[in-house]
Amino acid sequence: MKDLIESTLAGLEKGHIPVMSKEGTGGAYFMHGLSGQGFVSIFKPSDEEPMAVNNPRGLPISTNGEGLKSGTRVGEGAVREVAAYLLDHPLGGPRSSEDADVIGFSGVPPTVLVQCMYGNCKDYKVGSLQKFIKNCGSCEEMGPGAFPVKEVHKICVLDIRMGNADRHAGNILLCRDDDGQYKLVPIDHGYCLPENFEDCTFEWLYWPQAHKNFDPETIQYINSLDAEHDISIMKSYGWDVSTNCAQTLRIGTMLLKKGVHNGFTPFQIGNIMCRETITKQSKIEEIIREAKEMIISLSEKSESAFMECVSTVMDRVLNEM
Repeated sequence: MKDLIESTLAGLEKGHIPVMSKEGTGGAYFMHGLSGQGFVSIFKPSDEEPMAVNNPRGLPISTNGEGLKSGTRVGEGAVREVAAYLLDHPLGGPRSSEDADVIGFSGVPPTVLVQCMYGNCKDYKVGSLQKFIKNCGSCEEMGPGAFPVKEVHKICVLDIRMGNADRHAGNILLCRDDDGQYKLVPIDHGYCLPENFEDCTFEWLYWPQAHKNFDPETIQYINSLDAEHDISIMKSYGWDVSTNCAQTLRIGTMLLKKGVHNGFTPFQIGNIMCRETITKQSKIEEIIREAKEMIISLSEKSESAFMECVSTVMDRVLNEM
């Protein structure tokens, strides 16, 4: 992570001008390293996010603070980008401070929250800085049939546990490993961990790999996930996670683990989280609504009591499928 920041800083000090991406709905800048040849990182300022005050794409400014996706807040995308990396643990478990650059199971590129000033800017801009990954394009440019099953599944795992509201083929990079095999790299996680599941969107639901069962290694990884520990990690890095965002992570992780226990495929689990139509609630929303009705009759109204209600309702729904 230190090298990522230092190489970006060296490029700025050398006078290399950041290049604004032509894609996306927010401001995103490709940053040069010292040589000026190629890019080393991508910077996304919080004040240029979709519907933020300095958004360069001409989107209207949010009047109530809500972001482009339901359950998100304008200006919090950078923190969510960092959270996606922090919670993308390697197979061996959460990173320590000594191995902060180790790539996680799902392959989210190293991402950190930074302050940046360049040129005539009067104030620092705060935003996410993510390592630039050399790629062959995005999955939007190729049919999914050639993608390795496990490469798709690792992204399914990330999206389900974090309730991603913006997973499309354009934000999955298509790369080649040393053996020439396709490797998928998920990016753009500013809409993960929303406060509700209304806008959950998973492009991979329409891919054939989603109908395959998880392999033993992926199942082992899923079973090792601990939402409470993940919440403590985010708090230790300074994000005061809202109750509803934490709830999204708890419920997403619970569904993923219970789904695997029941032998469900990514398609079956993902289908529970995504709406069939804009107006019809998803199964996970129905589960949450029923759990809220259930807890009214209980004397204890704590978050742990609510999650017990969610677990009870979820077990029944999964058993009926």
